[in-house]
Amino acid sequence: MNSMISRVTLPNGICNLGAIQNVPDWARMMGGAPQTGKFPAEAQFKMDPDRPKDVKLADVIENMTSFLVVSERMRDFFVKENALKNNEVFEVAILNHKGRREQAKYFVIHQINRPKCVDEAQTLGTKSALAPDEYQALSKLVLDESKIDPEVAIFRPAEFPMRIFFKRDLVDKIVKSGMTGLKFYEIESYTAF
Repeated sequence: MNSMISRVTLPNGICNLGAIQNVPDWARMMGGAPQTGKFPAEAQFKMDPDRPKDVKLADVIENMTSFLVVSERMRDFFVKENALKNNEVFEVAILNHKGRREQAKYFVIHQINRPKCVDEAQTLGTKSALAPDEYQALSKLVLDESKIDPEVAIFRPAEFPMRIFFKRDLVDKIVKSGMTGLKFYEIESYTAF
């Protein structure tokens, strides 16, 4: 497969974030609704108070709303690699445990125009009762990559938006760049859906 599944990692000392705040349309945003012209300038995340010793920042930071939250360095990397087709970029504040805004700039990379690309004949899983077009649990995932625009490098499948997928050539460049906070897995052998 030309796509890989990603997972945010939390090495020792790296902060974890709560849910996005000051974004009234966050639930629709989680569903992939475009936010250009609506995303508030005061959007922010607070560091998880249950992990008060974890204060370091990574290039990708895990958060309760499962958005792709990246450093300025990673955002610039995606821009340079022309990897943001079907993605919106919004600056967000990170508030530390003392309630102060971190100086480092962070951004939400928001996946829109999610491709319907799950090969349902070969995929094994349970559909959601609330969103019957989406899987809530999977034991095997197969993508039909012919249904993914070849110019789209970062995406969430419409039928399984819980995880973010990256094209393999972009993954290779991310790994070589030394960016922190993400791990990538072959879809065929991935079991932690």
